[in-house]
Amino acid sequence: MRNRTWTAAVVCSIFALTFALGAAFAADVPTSKGWEAYKGQKVKEGWQEIATGVLERRLGNDKVEHLGVGREGLAFNLTLMMQQLDNLQKEYASYPSAELAQTIDELALAIAKSRIELPTVPLLAEADFSRIAGPSCSSICYSATADAYPLTATQGVGAVASASFNSTCGYTGNTYAYAYARATLGTTTTIISQADPKSGAAINSSASATVNGGSTPTIPCYSEANSYAQSSTLGISYSTSDTNSSCPAPVNPTVTIFGSTYEYIPVTACRNVTWTSSVSPTGSYSYQWTYNGTPVGTASTYTRSVCSGNYTFTLGLTASNGSGSGSDTHTVLVEKEAVIPCAAIICP
Repeated sequence: MRNRTWTAAVVCSIFALTFALGAAFAADVPTSKGWEAYKGQKVKEGWQEIATGVLERRLGNDKVEHLGVGREGLAFNLTLMMQQLDNLQKEYASYPSAELAQTIDELALAIAKSRIELPTVPLLAEADFSRIAGPSCSSICYSATADAYPLTATQGVGAVASASFNSTCGYTGNTYAYAYARATLGTTTTIISQADPKSGAAINSSASATVNGGSTPTIPCYSEANSYAQSSTLGISYSTSDTNSSCPAPVNPTVTIFGSTYEYIPVTACRNVTWTSSVSPTGSYSYQWTYNGTPVGTASTYTRSVCSGNYTFTLGLTASNGSGSGSDTHTVLVEKEAVIPCAAIICP
């Protein structure tokens, strides 16, 4: 596991320098006509300007996209990356793991690399808007997606992220995808952390994390996903992030017993009768059948020898999957074949 103190020191210095540079860029560089035209086009698509060279679009309560142009835009993306790093370090303080330590170091290195490249990025007024009118798929294509979500069937959480950059005209870029999930089952808290940084002219990053959980209100679930695609030579950054803190309540399955409800059986005779089950939603379940309250079977079907007589019995079935359970009952009427008195017929 790498040294956390070293990482924190690097991040603090980057953080201060980036804010200083970002403020200088915003103060010294006039807004270009190209930016105004580009911004007007993106506003029609649901984006809004939140800083010079930076557009934002919210896709829900916790999911947000950022599109940065020029040195100002990439400086803003650096602040987002450092906020993510700060969140990860707080998670690490409470839930340390080798996976998360590696992710923290990889993100710190990505931040350092972006910081080194920042002075080479064209200023907003110098940006070539004929080439950065993406995300598009002409000679330059870039994308970033992120989703964090609850896992209803297992009371857990998941996250998935991806990013891509492809250029056929000499530009290179960086992609980064990160996914983190934490949930508690019983007394055990499990975390999964995955990051995938890439650099080049035709690159794709992807990351995913899922953790099953349980009913532990004092330790809530949490997942997050982040991704970005950026190019210092092109002067663009495009990022997406999403978070989720919902631990879904268990969903009890719906159980139905199918089969005979009436049996007419000759005197002294018996026959085997089979009942089947249907459980929704589909999945892996354990089964418990009962006959008049007494456990009798643990398969998804139940077969019983039913003998002649006049009586009823009740079958019960409970299906469980660890997160919830559901039950059904099924009443069966049995009648024996009537015996016709000899006086009513001609007897030999």
